[in-house]
Amino acid sequence: MSDAPTRAENESRQTSTPETHTISPAETPRTPIRAQAQDGNGHEAPPAEPGPRRARRRLVLPIVAGAVLLILVAAVTYWRLNIGLVKTDNAETSGDVAPVSSQITGTVTRIDVADNQYVKTGTVLVELDPTDYQLVLNQAQANFAADQAQVNAAAAALAAQEQQFATGVSAARGALAATSPGLPQSLAQLQMVQQTTVTQVEQARAAVTTARANVQSTAASYETAAKTLSRDRQLLGQGAIAQQQVDSDTAAYEAALAQYQAAQDSLRQAQANLASALANRQQVTVTQNAVEINRGQIAQAQANLEQAQAGSAVVRQRAEQLAVAQAQAAQAAEQVKTTQVNLARTRILAPVDGWVTNRTVQIGTVVQPNQPLLSVAVDHRLWVVANVKETQLGNVRVGNPVRVTVDTYRGRIFHGRVTSITAATGSTTALLPPDNATGNFVKVVQLVPVWITLDSSEFPHSQQLPIGLSAEVTIDTRQIDRTPSHMQDP
Repeated sequence: MSDAPTRAENESRQTSTPETHTISPAETPRTPIRAQAQDGNGHEAPPAEPGPRRARRRLVLPIVAGAVLLILVAAVTYWRLNIGLVKTDNAETSGDVAPVSSQITGTVTRIDVADNQYVKTGTVLVELDPTDYQLVLNQAQANFAADQAQVNAAAAALAAQEQQFATGVSAARGALAATSPGLPQSLAQLQMVQQTTVTQVEQARAAVTTARANVQSTAASYETAAKTLSRDRQLLGQGAIAQQQVDSDTAAYEAALAQYQAAQDSLRQAQANLASALANRQQVTVTQNAVEINRGQIAQAQANLEQAQAGSAVVRQRAEQLAVAQAQAAQAAEQVKTTQVNLARTRILAPVDGWVTNRTVQIGTVVQPNQPLLSVAVDHRLWVVANVKETQLGNVRVGNPVRVTVDTYRGRIFHGRVTSITAATGSTTALLPPDNATGNFVKVVQLVPVWITLDSSEFPHSQQLPIGLSAEVTIDTRQIDRTPSHMQDP
């Protein structure tokens, strides 16, 4: 109990006021000399440690500190590099494989490619015997030529019928137009002649009646004057009257005779006018006949026009015949196209760029439609499907950068990004999905497929990862790649 403070005081004194001492040459390094130092209380100081041990202690401490520091730095670096990363080795490469099959029946006569050969789109893969399809094409072309000739003949007949119809209608309309204007003129002339003739006849008859009355009046005057003159002449012979009386009666007689003759002339003129008026009545009949003739001409022109217009039915018939011929020609043309397509299908072409795989066809095989012949692994259509645990899926997002490694290319890292996350787990889409309602429930961590698209720029056209390789995937959930890239969605 009393040594503890003494040692502490000695150590503090030793560290505060160290004393130096010398070692004689006679002393060996293995027999260290204790320094006879005293503290302030006069107590003896503990002996000093040997030099090599103290030097080793001085070297060990920095080394231990450096090692601890390196461990801490490594731990922090590892934590920073691995935090937010989702890793899984339950992944495999996947891609599009285009099956190639025949669309027609035929016999294989030639195979132009081999397994694992790279082909471009449109490259001939397999050839079938084209003989039967060539014969069918020749027959279809001959039928089309015959139907086309019928179309040409029907078109010519339709054109001729249309020309004839147009000419007939035009002529009939011209005749109708030429005869129609004369009818109103003839009717007007007839009406005028009828009115004029009736008036003339009435006036002429009135004039004849007046002239006859004048004749009768003047005849009476004439007979009276004649009798007076005859009596005067007898009396003059007897000397009963004077000559002057005879001369006066003679003048009266001559005047009555002149009036009588004038009245007879007027009667004859009136009768002549009546005869002329009655003759004009015949002109009415002639005009009526002309009107009837004009009406007949118009009726005939209208009939001709209707007959010409009836030719439109023939035109429609010709048009229908042309339409039927055109339909037959179109059907024959489609038959030609069909046979041409079938003939072209005797040469089976590569649908996409890629590598030939799974070739099962052989020369001489009679293939049927939709019979698989080979497959083409599509170039630059490669992605990775990683099955991620549901406990790790919480931070995975579309666009997260991904690093992929495969055993085929050791040491090489492929880059990509998350394209989509499947909406169902693998167990729910299995052939026999689990039914947790049966009472034998056991909680199992489910796996969710995550689709990862690889950067296509890392694969030249002559190189591609085989489909179905196992892969190890590391998804960086700390960032989302939103920059454009040369990636192809699966």
